Amino acid sequence: MTYSAVMAVDLPDEFANSWRPVTTLTDERSVFVLSIAAETTVYGPVSATAPSVVDADLPLRSLFVVDLTFSPPLPAVGVTPTGVLSMAAMQAKNRFVDAVEGEGLIVGGVRDTLAFESPSGSPGKWYVLDAAYPLTPDREDGLERIAAEAHVVVWPTETSFGVVGGTHPLETLPPESDVDADSNPVGLEVDPERDRKRIARLARAIDASDNGSPDDE
Repeated sequence: MTYSAVMAVDLPDEFANSWRPVTTLTDERSVFVLSIAAETTVYGPVSATAPSVVDADLPLRSLFVVDLTFSPPLPAVGVTPTGVLSMAAMQAKNRFVDAVEGEGLIVGGVRDTLAFESPSGSPGKWYVLDAAYPLTPDREDGLERIAAEAHVVVWPTETSFGVVGGTHPLETLPPESDVDADSNPVGLEVDPERDRKRIARLARAIDASDNGSPDDE
């Protein structure tokens, strides 16, 4: 498996002004007779300041969009996306874990698997994973990480799959010193419910654009 920087996948219009591309990674694998290329674009909030206490390349709050390419195309080998959803969703989740762990995120197990219905009516899967962001070493308070949550949403399209997701913190960033003990980086307040709803809106917007309300940062 290899990762390399490539051109970013565009976000839907309602997210474009409040989120910026941070990095784009490619992953190429072979499954039976298929060659599968996954282009994952990671986005961070435009308004957020980067927390210096986090020891990871991934934004503390992120969205991602995956563009999948199958060669040969699935219909050419008699495969329907709905027929192989379970296998494809598991593969997408595993690829996501590999990608974000490579960027420094600590990923635990799957906490929950939910049903997801896209606007087109196609049933999909939503994985919720326990995660954590490592903190910079040698902190005076001895803290090593902060709790986070990661999400992967997968649903079948006519000839492929939609894959989106994101990460977000579950607890506030600890201060680096007494001076900033009452501060938190701009745009990184903890609000898990808002973050989960944003990921759901992104999935529906991506599905709708493939077949608009402004995002609230």
